[in-house]
Amino acid sequence: MSMLINQMLGCLIIAAGIGGVVGWLLRNVSAGTVTQQLADVTAMMHLKEQMLEKARRELREAASKLQAIESPVTALQEVELQKDERDRRIRELEQLHQPLRKQAEDNETLEAAYTQAVAQQIDKAA
Repeated sequence: MSMLINQMLGCLIIAAGIGGVVGWLLRNVSAGTVTQQLADVTAMMHLKEQMLEKARRELREAASKLQAIESPVTALQEVELQKDERDRRIRELEQLHQPLRKQAEDNETLEAAYTQAVAQQIDKAA
């Protein structure tokens, strides 16, 4: 019986040794893989941060270029509005001018008729 216990203990010790060695190997392999993955992820994050910073810089540059383009466009729109307002005012003045011109023509016609009537009366009186 003691021999059986010794054999069982021997087998258990051998199994424990084999388990310890296999566990140690797996831990090193696993830890190495995790360490490598962590290094890869860290490097990828640094790369993505650089890309993000570059994209931010490009966005700022594009925004400043857009603003530089929009400034003249805004000024042009203001000039267009002023031109439209001036054209509207000119049309209003032309509408006001037409009756005055018509009245001036009527006055000239009346003046010519009056002058002619006066001239006829002078001719008759002479």
